[in-house]
Amino acid sequence: MKNPTLAGPADTRMMTIVHQALRRDLARADAALAAHPLPADRQRRAIAEHVGWMMDFLRAHHEAEDLGLYPVVRERRPDAAAVLDRMDADHHEIAAAIDATAAAAARYGRSDDDDSGAAELRAEIGRLTAVLLPHLDREEREAMPIASEALTEGEWLAIEHEHNVKPKGMKQLGREGHWLIDDADPADRAKVVGLVPAVPRFILLHGFARSYRRRSDACWLPDGGRRRVQKHGHNEVVVDASPDAVWAVVADITRTGEWSHECLSCSFLDGATGTVPGARFRGRNRQGLFRWGRVCEVVSAEQPELVWRTVPTTFYPDSTMWRIRVTPTDGGTRIEQRFDVVHAPKILDMIYARMLPAHRDRDAALEADLRRIGSLASVDREVVAAAR
Repeated sequence: MKNPTLAGPADTRMMTIVHQALRRDLARADAALAAHPLPADRQRRAIAEHVGWMMDFLRAHHEAEDLGLYPVVRERRPDAAAVLDRMDADHHEIAAAIDATAAAAARYGRSDDDDSGAAELRAEIGRLTAVLLPHLDREEREAMPIASEALTEGEWLAIEHEHNVKPKGMKQLGREGHWLIDDADPADRAKVVGLVPAVPRFILLHGFARSYRRRSDACWLPDGGRRRVQKHGHNEVVVDASPDAVWAVVADITRTGEWSHECLSCSFLDGATGTVPGARFRGRNRQGLFRWGRVCEVVSAEQPELVWRTVPTTFYPDSTMWRIRVTPTDGGTRIEQRFDVVHAPKILDMIYARMLPAHRDRDAALEADLRRIGSLASVDREVVAAAR
């Protein structure tokens, strides 16, 4: 008995699903290449490889349309010649942008100059999307309704199998399948997985899920998806207090425990009594269940900026430079804080990331510290005013 569904009009939703995957990851790549700091080596190589893979996919996708889909539609719908001619012209125009983007991705993957390589690849992606995205919209809006009328579902699936499934191995199909359902809604996911028979569907869904997720994380997560502590940070707030009042709080190392989310207390070492260059102090810290102490040294302490560093030791060989800058601004005082990890052995970096997951992204916590400094300075101002 024939399947009546196969004799009905072609369901062209797969075309939109493919287009959505292209739109999604071109936007992801653009955002990653515009980020600060730029992707590190592992993420850079992963993005370059993935963009190159997408360009190969897009070439094959257009070839399947040019050789398999649109010749049949053109034969059955001569009245649609103008729309199909536009699709063909679009493909020729897009081909040059695909080649340029693929070449830029390859150079970016090999380059040691992250700034110029990222800028070049981002520019080529911009030129590609300028011609590709309008084409995708036109194809969905104008060409797919014609294809749905010209072909049956059985004929559509036969063309799909001949040009987009048969030439590819299981590994390629596994990657493509997970790429298509990445972030897809339930209906689109069901459409994609429903095209595959039960046994290969199980293999594709479960046998390639982990490798796809690793590849995706390497592209789109900071530091290529690895668990690493944040190496650099910059936060600033404006508070309703005078620069002198804020500086009084910042420059008194012994008050750090009053405003820090992590440091419980600080005390001077080796007879030091004030925050002056060369003075050392010990900070006692807590994060979750862990408690530890670090010896720190004041580098400079002249208003408007306090600079100190954590001192490397045998047990703690890493070192971080910290800066807090206090400047007047309209309506109050701007407090800026910057930190830079200047030395961190890789193995220690991995251990810290696991033991102290809050150190993977510290921005929100450190910004809250600055606001607490402002609150303390405001309270101090009120106490002084009341005493007068």
